[in-house]
Amino acid sequence: MTKNKSVSRVPKYISGFMTALAGVFFFLFPETVSGVLGILWGIVLVVAGIAGAVDYALCIKSFKEENYGNAAGAEIVLVYSIIITVLGIIFMIRPNLVMQLLSFVIGIYFLIDGIVKLRNCTLVPKLKDILWCVMLMLSVALIVAGIALLINPFSGTLTVIRFSGIAFIISGIESIAEESFKKN
Repeated sequence: MTKNKSVSRVPKYISGFMTALAGVFFFLFPETVSGVLGILWGIVLVVAGIAGAVDYALCIKSFKEENYGNAAGAEIVLVYSIIITVLGIIFMIRPNLVMQLLSFVIGIYFLIDGIVKLRNCTLVPKLKDILWCVMLMLSVALIVAGIALLINPFSGTLTVIRFSGIAFIISGIESIAEESFKKN
């Protein structure tokens, strides 16, 4: 292997290692991860809200200078900016709320998806078919998971973060292994 190809693989090894390390952090410290993600999302919303309010102010000023009258509909931008700024502040104060809301939405999705799949399962004509049994079990599992996330979203949040950690670890190891076994 030439030195150039060896050097070009270093970023991929580092990326794989960092992904696996993030996965370990997600798996071992899901509460911390939840809080950090909530704070970061809150900061993003506050910055976006302030930027929207500044954009509104500049738009109104520009319209007045050019004698266009009112900036029709621009007030919506201001209202939206205020709402997302307030949401951002709430998320920064209560960072776990972001992940709880996400778990709640995922719970609703699982519940609806499970019900739809259960309905589709009942339409299968061969009731003794192994596929039907698998479809039935998976649809019931989705419904149970959806209800569990709706009843206790914080516990669901930690589980989602832990599973994400496992996925990151697997992805990081896979990246490292892929680079290690790559041919010249």
